[in-house]
Amino acid sequence: MAYAAKVSPKNELFANKIRDFSKKYSILGIVDVTGLPAPQFQKIRSSIKKTAEVLIVKRSLINLVLNELESSHPGVSQLVEKCSGVVGIVFTNDNPFTLFKFVQKNKSNAPAKGGQIAPCDIVVPAGPTAFAPGPIIGELGAFKIKAGISNGKVEIKEDSIVAKEGDVISDDLAGILTRLGIEPMEVGLNIKAIYEGGTIYDRAILDVDEDAILADLKGAASDCFKLSIGLEYYTGENISHFITEAGRDSLGLGVGVAYPAAETIKALLAKANASASGVGLALPAENRPAGLVASAASPVATEVANEESKEETKEEPAAPAAGLGGFF
Repeated sequence: MAYAAKVSPKNELFANKIRDFSKKYSILGIVDVTGLPAPQFQKIRSSIKKTAEVLIVKRSLINLVLNELESSHPGVSQLVEKCSGVVGIVFTNDNPFTLFKFVQKNKSNAPAKGGQIAPCDIVVPAGPTAFAPGPIIGELGAFKIKAGISNGKVEIKEDSIVAKEGDVISDDLAGILTRLGIEPMEVGLNIKAIYEGGTIYDRAILDVDEDAILADLKGAASDCFKLSIGLEYYTGENISHFITEAGRDSLGLGVGVAYPAAETIKALLAKANASASGVGLALPAENRPAGLVASAASPVATEVANEESKEETKEEPAAPAAGLGGFF
């Protein structure tokens, strides 16, 4: 004969909450709260209460209810293997990735405890403290923190790194950091896995680098655009490029064959004016029309003008050069 597991009235209350939340919310996940102080937990819980519910219950109770929910939520019992340490269960209707990102951003700082691992380099900054002169100076010195007396208070003389990332924090160092008001530890809900519609999202899947993904998408879009241009494959995204290029080529062709049109007439007139100016500049200086600008000359005319200028320079070395040379 099979016997049903006995559940205390208190645990039955939590079990019913889990059952009710599983109907109200489409997404549920396992969170690790090991080492999370109660004040920080309440702060985080308050920050997400508009979009999520968090219950901290015994692992055995979570395992029991998750197995029970397998019939209505296929695959949800796989979360049982994620239940290690001090865990809770979170419910939401948000996208799993949105929930993970929100939880990550709502972590808070907490005092260090002896035996914990430094999450980063821990720095004691220079500046005044609230301590009166006394043994504290020696205690700070034990961690190579340079301190002195200023205005009747202990003052730290320079920034001091008291622990490197990955170092084990000693009890004494944890005590000094707490007295200085330095909270180097980052605490919060640690999402281990989330269930949605038969799919389990592990932390490794949820923890995505949005900036890197966006950069990859932009790079891929740029490569596709360049490829479509090279293949002359017309799309809504590149058609303006082809139209601009065709317009530029058509204008160049029209000017090249001297075909008069509204789009080419200005360029043709400018070309004719440049040619006429070049002819004028090829004439002897005394026969040139007034107002000609050397920069408007054609290459041939400019060369002729330069040769003539050289001859004039040989004859009158003291005279200033004609045209733009007069500015030098």
